[in-house]
Amino acid sequence: MTVQTFNPTDLSQSTANWAVSQRIVGAFAPHAQIVPNPTVALDPGNLLNGTTLTEVNAQSVGPFTPPSNGFRIDRVVIDRSTGAATIVTGTVNNLTPPAIPTGTLPVARVMLLPTTDAIGNDLIVDERTLVDQTPATQNSVVVRAHRNNVGQSGVTNNAWAKALLTTTDINVGNAFDTSTSRFLPLVAGKYLLHAQVMMNCGVNGSIYAGLYVNGTNLSLCRSLTPIATPTYAATSSICYLNGTTDYVEMKVLNTIITDGILDGTPTATFFTATRLP
Repeated sequence: MTVQTFNPTDLSQSTANWAVSQRIVGAFAPHAQIVPNPTVALDPGNLLNGTTLTEVNAQSVGPFTPPSNGFRIDRVVIDRSTGAATIVTGTVNNLTPPAIPTGTLPVARVMLLPTTDAIGNDLIVDERTLVDQTPATQNSVVVRAHRNNVGQSGVTNNAWAKALLTTTDINVGNAFDTSTSRFLPLVAGKYLLHAQVMMNCGVNGSIYAGLYVNGTNLSLCRSLTPIATPTYAATSSICYLNGTTDYVEMKVLNTIITDGILDGTPTATFFTATRLP
């Protein structure tokens, strides 16, 4: 393990250490102007958003407007993405500072009196907290669609037919359109998809379940029907959807029945989709 220490005989290394320390502890430091006035000075700072590093120049925030009576505590916050500073005005004669707006980070509290015409360091409370442990908000998309106990006729043999799903139990993100029976999410990402179908395909027939993305088969599963009894097939896959034009459809195919009827029971024929973290 390598340990760096302050060494007054090695001025170049010491200068570098101090520069790094200043960058870490001095980011967005609030203080009075060199000649105090109704504004607050913020030192330069930096923000990391994912893989984007944003360097922010020194800023002057204000002017602050003092209350006409009593006292008021205002807040200085910065935008989480750009680092731009703004004032959040507090409530007169309230010791509780104003709430931190969504999408911002706190920098300082400022005490204001009716007689405040310049803001000195004695009126500024540093409250910089530039690391937020709140988990990042995920744009959730969760869907479960089915036919609500109504069979679908016309599933011709040896031809893929789109499963017309008319009902959603879950449609977080409004990604499933029951008028078109399409899953078309508005959030880009990787999605876990599942399709299950059930129907009677006759003796020695077959039933296929298929997932189609933009009209092209993504995955399929075949089940054999040695006797004339309802049989199901199910398939799952993961794919990336762009959040704008990519769509998914569930399709079914049987190999014998000329006018097959897709079972409409919600537990037998259904489609699910989930956006992965």
